[in-house]
Amino acid sequence: MKSTILAITFLALSSLLFFPVIRANATTLKMVGSQWTVYDLFVSSTGSQVQASHATTIPTGGVEFPFPDSGSTPAGYTLELLDSFRTSLTSSNTLTAMIKVVQTSATTPVFQGNPSGGCPSSSPSLCPGAVRLFFEANLAQAASVFPNSCVGKSVNEYNFWWSNTPVAATVLTPGSYYQFTAGGSGGTVTLQVQLDPANWSDLCGTRGNQAYAVTQEFIAATAKIQFLGLSFGSGYFFANGVGVDYATGTANFQLISYSTS
Repeated sequence: MKSTILAITFLALSSLLFFPVIRANATTLKMVGSQWTVYDLFVSSTGSQVQASHATTIPTGGVEFPFPDSGSTPAGYTLELLDSFRTSLTSSNTLTAMIKVVQTSATTPVFQGNPSGGCPSSSPSLCPGAVRLFFEANLAQAASVFPNSCVGKSVNEYNFWWSNTPVAATVLTPGSYYQFTAGGSGGTVTLQVQLDPANWSDLCGTRGNQAYAVTQEFIAATAKIQFLGLSFGSGYFFANGVGVDYATGTANFQLISYSTS
């Protein structure tokens, strides 16, 4: 399964990641809305635009944001929810996020992935969309070592990693990703994946254990993480965005906790 997002989207995101560095501790990230940035993609016939905004703090614990309207013009899709992180991790560490999808309308909201993912024929198990763990590192450009990257020399593919195991998370069992269904999640869902190279794939869909050189890049990336968070995608892609058709209803995404162990 390819886990790439269009390079142009990541270039747009890179230009927006200028919020202050947060000194997160090694176990639990603070659940304060102003520290978490939501990236939404808006697509129309004339082009696309990425917009950044802060999440809202939940008084009882956690942060949240409303899914954008995928049925409007331009169509809106959430790409990522990110927080700054500067603690070096290793393959023995595990990332854990507790999430909820909450229906906020009287009618049942229907989720829609960005059509660029090719749903549903591309990957029925990842349609209409899914959310998964994600981290971004701050490695130097690796084009001289890996000149055949899918994104050329302008972006280091080994800076971007997604949890990629076949285990789907439910309210009963933890997993690598949660697949959106109509309505809400019906409770708290746990995303939990160890930072083993075999469990992660990069911007070009390369698994962390695919080759020795790639594994070394993965290890280097975990030691130099700059952002931790979640990524939303559908079908072929892990970060092309997921929205809600407001003609059916509305929904909020809640991140209750995010930790390393």
